[in-house]
Amino acid sequence: MDTEMVHEFTPEGRESVKADRQGMTLVEVVVASFVMLLVLGTVAFALNFFIQGSRRIEQRRSALIIANSAISSYNSENLPEAGVFLDTENIGGMEFRILKTVTAISPGIRELSVSVNSENNVGVELVRRFYELNNEF
Repeated sequence: MDTEMVHEFTPEGRESVKADRQGMTLVEVVVASFVMLLVLGTVAFALNFFIQGSRRIEQRRSALIIANSAISSYNSENLPEAGVFLDTENIGGMEFRILKTVTAISPGIRELSVSVNSENNVGVELVRRFYELNNEF
């Protein structure tokens, strides 16, 4: 690093010597590097958090589509008897577990619960009740 000495005189006539420095000292470089690492670390953490959140939202959306499709495919005529049914579906390289539970609530009323979970345990559950109409007058 080149340092050039500059001699100046104050109004009182005293001589003042100043060093005309160029560049940064090692301490300044270390402090600047540390501050830069802190900023980059914070940005990387926030970006990672955002990406994981986006993945969870996409998985939940896919699970909701699967659950809605499963629950919409039934009506009171084609709903199976009480029981538990397990299935899987693959969407976009992600495997989802589908658990369908049919419960007899009372005579003429059955409940279908569809629970869909991804490999990362992100999921949804939808419940629908079916009523059998008695057409006797």
